[in-house]
Amino acid sequence: MQKIDEMRIYSATSFVGHGVDEKSIQKALEYNPYAIVAQGTTTDAGPYYLGTGKPVMAREALERDLEIIVCAAQKAKIPFIVSVGGSGSNPTTKLGLEILRNICQKYNYKLKIGVIWSEINPEWLIEKIEGGLKVNRIVPHPRLEEYLSANTVKKAKRIVAQVGPEVIMNLFKENPDLDGIITGRALDIGLYAALPLLNGFDRGLSMHFGKIMEDGALAATPGSGNDGLLGIIRKDHFDLVPMNPKRRCTPASVVGHAFYERRDPSRETNPGGDLDISQAIYKQLDERTVRVSGSRWVPAEDYRVKLEGVAKIGYRSICIAGIRDPQFIKRTEKNLEECREIIEDYFHILPKDSYKLMFRVYGKNAVMGECEPRPVMEGHEICILIDVVADSQDKADSICSFASSTLSHHGFPGRLSTAGNLAMPFSPGRAISVGEVYQFNIWHALPLRDPEEPFRKEVKIISTESKEV
Repeated sequence: MQKIDEMRIYSATSFVGHGVDEKSIQKALEYNPYAIVAQGTTTDAGPYYLGTGKPVMAREALERDLEIIVCAAQKAKIPFIVSVGGSGSNPTTKLGLEILRNICQKYNYKLKIGVIWSEINPEWLIEKIEGGLKVNRIVPHPRLEEYLSANTVKKAKRIVAQVGPEVIMNLFKENPDLDGIITGRALDIGLYAALPLLNGFDRGLSMHFGKIMEDGALAATPGSGNDGLLGIIRKDHFDLVPMNPKRRCTPASVVGHAFYERRDPSRETNPGGDLDISQAIYKQLDERTVRVSGSRWVPAEDYRVKLEGVAKIGYRSICIAGIRDPQFIKRTEKNLEECREIIEDYFHILPKDSYKLMFRVYGKNAVMGECEPRPVMEGHEICILIDVVADSQDKADSICSFASSTLSHHGFPGRLSTAGNLAMPFSPGRAISVGEVYQFNIWHALPLRDPEEPFRKEVKIISTESKEV
């Protein structure tokens, strides 16, 4: 691709499925953007979606957002870059391609699409580990082993790696006529930094550009997860402006997002190095536009991508109930202790490691736990979530049903009503089967000599004639 002095990219949404503002994206086309980009993979929704291969957002929401993005890109004759499905698993990437095929059939498009699959072959990873490769954990969590072992890989239901910008760049290098790229799990900021990097823009500036652009209008005020942001990157700075006239970028809104999701607000580790924004400058250009400069890239000794893997640990059943009785609320902890003893005694024939019973009291420390700075209950009502995880769904349902019944009819000093302690908003409500439970067992950094090595790439022609994707 020919190097250019200025590149305009439109970030369509904070997340594919959260919503794309059609008026904003049409307004962005007036600025002749180089590409439309949107991220759609995350671990924010937890490990379940990677384990099951199901999308985080409803298919209908994905269809709507992708249709608006693809149609806008086709109208402007520019490429789109989208990660899809939530977890980035192969099933959700395939779902994205199926939706794309339906769009082509609806509008009679014929698209040349680059596809990057991000699921990792466990046998390949085991061979690397047994060959001496050190894959260290990213955070010091007791559930995560310091260095990834072959045994942990074998226990994982599914593993993905984050696609870095280099993989996207090379797809465009090899196929400059692509209509778009669909990826599985991807480094969010890499989606937005890939084209600037490919066209010779500074790496630190490009990665900072990606960091702000990744969530669309969340970097504006008032922020929104279903609106977009136009970014214009040049040699030594980039400008940010929302297309929706109701929003504006300010230094505070942009800086706030620059600090988002990082341990060190001035530095973020990425594949191949660190983004350092400690000397970055944020300047208000006009009422709605902010200019950013001064970020830099600090190269690392090696190139590492994040691995995410999940293991199945059982099945969940829950009960959600409200409590309004002031006498119960006064002795909530004691009541829960007494009920736990009754429940554990009733199920004493079960191995203790075959189930786990948890009470979460909303209104007292359910969100922050021991970190809560105001541990005293102040409200007139509370919500109790009974959460049971067991090695079978029937067992989880049985324990949860008994627990909710026990708690509902538990007697205590000062109790005035025998009709029941719990107000349940749902029927059925005593034991709601949630299904399979997964937890992250892999959250590690994989060293790579070649940024493309673990990923499978292909180019597909998708049209009205496409029967399978």
